[in-house]
Amino acid sequence: MVEIFKTNITDQKLADWVSEQLRKEFDESTINLDLDDHDRILRVEAEVVDSEKIIEILTQLGIFVKIIPDHLCPSKKNSSKEMEEQWENCFRSNQAVWGFEPAHAAVLANELFIANNIKNILIPGFGYGRNAQLFTDSGIKVTGIEISETAIDVARQNFKGEVEIIQGSVTEMPFNSTSYDGIFCHGLLYLLNVAQRLEMLNVCYNQLKPGGYMYFSVISKKASSYGNGKQIAPDTFVNAQGVQIFFYDSDTIQKDFGYYGLQETFEISEYSGTSKNASFDFISIVCRKPL
Repeated sequence: MVEIFKTNITDQKLADWVSEQLRKEFDESTINLDLDDHDRILRVEAEVVDSEKIIEILTQLGIFVKIIPDHLCPSKKNSSKEMEEQWENCFRSNQAVWGFEPAHAAVLANELFIANNIKNILIPGFGYGRNAQLFTDSGIKVTGIEISETAIDVARQNFKGEVEIIQGSVTEMPFNSTSYDGIFCHGLLYLLNVAQRLEMLNVCYNQLKPGGYMYFSVISKKASSYGNGKQIAPDTFVNAQGVQIFFYDSDTIQKDFGYYGLQETFEISEYSGTSKNASFDFISIVCRKPL
């Protein structure tokens, strides 16, 4: 695979030195910097490219670096159109694929929001509303973002309470300039590639009011499904259904969430679909924006 990064390197001597440092760390990768390109691109080619490690190294060296998403994971770019087709197919074949009981993460997030007097929240990846009902029943105003028209139709048929649903992809956020007391996102972030994950976290944090809380729930490397399918990046696998999944641990949580007021993490279990016989290991992540 090949990944392309935008940098701010303009000096050839610095470019040569940076390339040398990266080759020491990734000795089986082909690495070059093109200063003639207006993005001063860094090109890394290997069987598996550790994008987060490359970003970490260059950032520590004081160099600006950002993945150019169009070149990320060419076998699975996760474009908005691809994601829309994927979720439409999912919800058309099984409209209430996870049942109507809220996720364990939603129950815990609701307790957190109530305890901290949260009045309005944003739910990226609203689905058909199974988690939102819990919040509205607690008097919390909910705005959801959902890419699937079918899921939105199911939500409107079954949802009791007022809620605003914005149809669109989370990769195209923000859709408004509203600031929220809280943000809840369960089971979505790990389906995005690294550039999309970091961008989504940044946008969510920017829409959070000072003192507000973000509650994310992500799949853990301890899950039994870890390692299943084709590996396309570190801790990232494409399963038999063609779904790209990134598995988190404490280190990657710190990397992704460390800049966003990370307060605590803890392990939870989530049931698989409507079955109570199988569960997955998840990690709950709580962040708070300083006042």
